[in-house]
Amino acid sequence: MKKHFILLTVTSALLFTKCSSKRQETTDSSDSLTAVSTAKTTPTSLFDPNNKVVDFKDITTKHKVTYVDFWASWCGPCRGEMPASQALREAYKDKDVNFLYVSLDEESAAWAEANKSFALPDGHSFLLANPSESIIPATFNISSIPRYILIDENGKVINEDAPRPSENERITEALDKILK
Repeated sequence: MKKHFILLTVTSALLFTKCSSKRQETTDSSDSLTAVSTAKTTPTSLFDPNNKVVDFKDITTKHKVTYVDFWASWCGPCRGEMPASQALREAYKDKDVNFLYVSLDEESAAWAEANKSFALPDGHSFLLANPSESIIPATFNISSIPRYILIDENGKVINEDAPRPSENERITEALDKILK
């Protein structure tokens, strides 16, 4: 019994030490990313692939309708929607629809790699700046991803829970109704 107790204590100590050191590594990595990216940002700032700071409102009011995709490189369902999203973008390329991809990734390298692999168009893919300080997820009640919203040319949210790109009939109907 005493041997089992000692073994359990030693094992617990090792596991706790390993989890703590992993947590510290993650925190250090996030802190360094935040330290690099916090210059001149606001709670509604995003980064483009060239690390240029843009404001969410500025990129959502230039078209009749903006379809925003909140996603992350590590999200399987998000990645699964990308082919349908590309097809939807292609179908509306001559219409006044702005397709935006806002990544909630905390690692800019993971976002950049996913950006390339999905060939997301320049000027349409952004990384949430300073996730811990951003008000964007709370503003749109983003509690899970993927999440899609429709915004009109005045910045008014038309649909806070818009259909996914793979729900082709539903999203096409919603977009066409707004474009009339």
